[in-house]
Amino acid sequence: MLVRTLQVVVHSEHQTLWNMLMDRLQHPDRYLVGITEARVTEESEDVLISQMLLHGEPVKERVLVRPYDGELRHELLEHPQFTGFIVKKILKTARQSPVAPLYLEYDLDLLRKSLKVHGVVRGEEEILTDLGAEMQKIRTRAEEMDSKR
Repeated sequence: MLVRTLQVVVHSEHQTLWNMLMDRLQHPDRYLVGITEARVTEESEDVLISQMLLHGEPVKERVLVRPYDGELRHELLEHPQFTGFIVKKILKTARQSPVAPLYLEYDLDLLRKSLKVHGVVRGEEEILTDLGAEMQKIRTRAEEMDSKR
C-alpha cells in the first residue's frame, strides 16, 4: 500500500493555481513525463473520464472536480500496477492573509494490484518522482503566470 502526502508551497493566486490543475486535466502531457497519448473521453460539469498512455501502459481515471473545495479526486480505473485514489488539493497557508502562499497537496492512497508485478518497488518510487515533478511544473507555471500580471 502506498499512502503518502506530497506538498509544495506555491506563491500564486488560488484561481491561477486552479487553472493550472484544470489545464493538467486536459493536457497531462504538459505536466507529466512519459505520456504519449491523452484524451478526455467523457466530461460533465463535475466528473470527467480520461485515458492516457503512461510509459507505454494504458491508464484510465475518473476525476471528480470540486472547484469550491479546490480539489480534484482522481480514481484509478485502469493502471498497470495500482488501484486507488490521488486527491489533489489547494490549501491556504494562512486563513487571514489573502496574499499568503498556497499549498498544492497530493494525497495518495494506492494499493498494489499484485506483489508479483515486476518492478513494483521501483514503480512506487517512480510514481512519487513523477508526481513530485508534476507538482513543480504546476507551481512554476502558476507563479510565472501571476508574475506577468
